[in-house]
Parts: sequence; C-alpha cells; structure tokens
Amino acid sequence: EMTICAFDGGEIVGTSAAYPFESGVPGGATIGNAGVTAVTVAPTHRRQGLLTNMMKRLLKQEREKGQPVASLWASESNIYGRFGYGMSIQHQVFKIDTRKAGFASIPEIPGKVRFVDIDEAREIFPQAWDFAVKAFAGIPRCDDDNWDRIMSEFSGKQERGKPWFVVYEEKKTVLGFAIYFLKVPDVSNEQVKIPHGLINVDMVIHCNPASHAALWKHLLNIDLYDTLSTWRSPSDDSLPWMLVDQRQLERKPYDAVWYRLLDVAEALSARTYLTSGSLVFAVEDCFIPEWGGRFELSGGPEGATCATTNRAADITLPVATLAAIYLGGARLTEFERAGGAEENTNGAVALADAMFATVRAPWCPMMF
Repeated sequence: EMTICAFDGGEIVGTSAAYPFESGVPGGATIGNAGVTAVTVAPTHRRQGLLTNMMKRLLKQEREKGQPVASLWASESNIYGRFGYGMSIQHQVFKIDTRKAGFASIPEIPGKVRFVDIDEAREIFPQAWDFAVKAFAGIPRCDDDNWDRIMSEFSGKQERGKPWFVVYEEKKTVLGFAIYFLKVPDVSNEQVKIPHGLINVDMVIHCNPASHAALWKHLLNIDLYDTLSTWRSPSDDSLPWMLVDQRQLERKPYDAVWYRLLDVAEALSARTYLTSGSLVFAVEDCFIPEWGGRFELSGGPEGATCATTNRAADITLPVATLAAIYLGGARLTEFERAGGAEENTNGAVALADAMFATVRAPWCPMMF
C-alpha cells in the first residue's frame, strides 16, 4: 500500500514509495510524515509524464492517509521543486586533518565515552536517538524495523573499513553515539613513508553540548588515522567554534531533506513558534491547486492554530517556500529578496522570520 509503480504492459518502468514516519517539529512534538523513497523512471520512458503522475498520486494517497507532510532525500536537486517540495534541512560535509584539530574551548563533559559491539549498539542506540528527536526538528522516530534496517548496514564486511561504535553516557543514560570506519591507506606506493589512515564518520548523534563535545573529542584523537571526513553534520554544528584554527576544517553545505506540505493548516498547527503572532498566508500550489488557498496562522511558544480564511493575505508565497521555512531551516526574508515570496502587509515577512525561527537548525541524520 506504500508503493506506486508505472507499468508498460507487464514491465515496471517507474517506481515510487513512502515510508510512514513520525518526525520531530519545533516545540518537541512529532508529526506524521510520508518518507518518499525509491523514485525512479526507466531511461526508456523518460519525458512521458510518469514521474509527475506517480508523484501526484502518491502525495494524494498520503494525504488521504492523514499525513500532513511528505519528505525525501533528492538524488537530483533540480527535480522536486516543481512538485511543491522545498529544501528544508541542510547538512554540512566536514573534512579535517586531525593533527591540526586542537580545541580552543570545549564544554564540560560529566559523562564518559565507551566502545560497544554491534549487538549492544542495537539495544541502546534507540535511547540516544529518542533524545535527539526531542532536541532537533526533522529527525524521525525509529521503530524496531527501522533499527534492524539501520544496523544491518553495518554488519558484514565493509568497503569503508571496519565499523566502530561508541556511546556517550551520563549515569548509565545513553545521550549520544557515533558510528565510524577506520581505513588504512594503500601503502604500495614507495613514496608513502608513514601510513596515515582515514576516519570515515557515518553519524554523530547527540542531544546536548556535552554529548556532542565528548564524541568529537574521541573522534579527533584517534591515533594513526589522520584524516577525518563526515557528511551528516547539522548546518549549525558547533564543532568549528570549538577548534583553535577553523581554517583547518573544510566545510561544504548541501541540501539534505526536502519537505512537501500536504495539509498546510494541520502542518502549521503542529509546531510551536519562537515569537507570538498572527499571519495570513496566501499559499499557491501549482502542482495540486486545490491544496492551496489562504490560511490564518496564530501561534507562539505554547502552541498554534491554523485554518482556512477569507481574510486578506499578509504574505503570498508558493507552497515550496512555505515548506522550506517550515522547520526553521531558512528565513522568509531571503526568499522575498529572491522573488520567492511577496509581502502584502508591511512588517509581515519580519514577523514570519521571528515566528518560524528556531534555536537549533533542523537535522535529519537518517537516510530513507
């Protein structure tokens, strides 16, 4: 029931699917989220409308199930904007020579880091993950099936090297974990005098400054492996500010997760807002026009309500723009300057920025 395919006779020529998730939103609550995945069209059947038709049918099906939002990782970033998706969560790629990664400052670390094997990791990682769901908007909750799938990726031989698992604990409570691979370089080249290996960090899950600092302190102090790389760091990761020399840390931003609002009123009602206020949005949905309209949002730190309205709009914007700012990962002011939103009431965009802002950037370290 989660899969929609395109057929040419008896041959499958296009695929799409959606996993049901509960994802964190600002304020600590969770919202139903259709995790769109496995989107393909055969090269022999491109430019025939298959992707458009599958996506429209999939999104309508998920809305009928009661999912207020959908999200996906885009293999090609120029595809999904036309379907109403907005780039909601950005990540950073980090690379650093660990010999040059001294700390200028580091928060107090009352707990400890220890190694665990894959069986214990499967047992206790979910505890740390649940803390992270509460700390960051965008992280989906994981059930047993999700965890079995995640951990199966680290069993058996890996091209990246041997997987290592460490956890950060305080008073026997697991607040974070890291998964990484150690790979020794090819030393067949005679010019290589001393082998210095690669630390390939798959994920660093944390929920507070202590767990973040403890795990990074461990990762940047592994002997004989001098190059560290990772690709799932939050866009506002504090690691650069902990280092003596920020220039030694190579950083590259990239789009991680794209969101699509299937039910604007329900989605906007589900989160809290940093500043109290009321706004009327005229939401333009070119892909599924009947999902657009005018919506009045009244919200603040304690909660929010949103419903359709006939009142004049303070802001006019495409549904993709609203999706991009939904979790606090982008500012509406930037879209207005880029022509992606129109202010109809003076000060409305500034108020939207103040309301939708979040203390932490959204984050989603899980692929789906």
